[in-house]
Amino acid sequence: MEHALKGYLDGRLAPAQFAIRYVIQGPSGTTEARFAGTGEYRLSSTVTADHRPRSFIGRMGPHDVRELALVALRAGLWRAAHVGSVDGGAETRIDVTAGEQTFSVVLWTSETAEVRSFDQVQQRILRLVHRLTGGAVQEVGR
Repeated sequence: MEHALKGYLDGRLAPAQFAIRYVIQGPSGTTEARFAGTGEYRLSSTVTADHRPRSFIGRMGPHDVRELALVALRAGLWRAAHVGSVDGGAETRIDVTAGEQTFSVVLWTSETAEVRSFDQVQQRILRLVHRLTGGAVQEVGR
């Protein structure tokens, strides 16, 4: 994952070959977001005021994706690991795709706030989700 993030950030990997995907399942619903290096995004969630599924497709500035990748690199996202051995049920995952390869970090949703490297990236993703949906998606990541 570190190599993929660095490759995208230093320009060795074309923006069209890069994406970050986030999926969280919790008691309040499911949220999924995919941010392509080109700035295109897809978001879907049931964590809305009326709990009805909402989907959003659009384009944001590629600098937003670069900033997200930089947060993941600086946080050392690839080092994130479970903090306990107990199955916490629902999962939260962040995937980094570089060309044909996908690197994943998966935690129990109940432990994401305890794993600093993961939570830093998750919180940046959620700020993007809230901004891009005008607050319609109310996901808090826990």
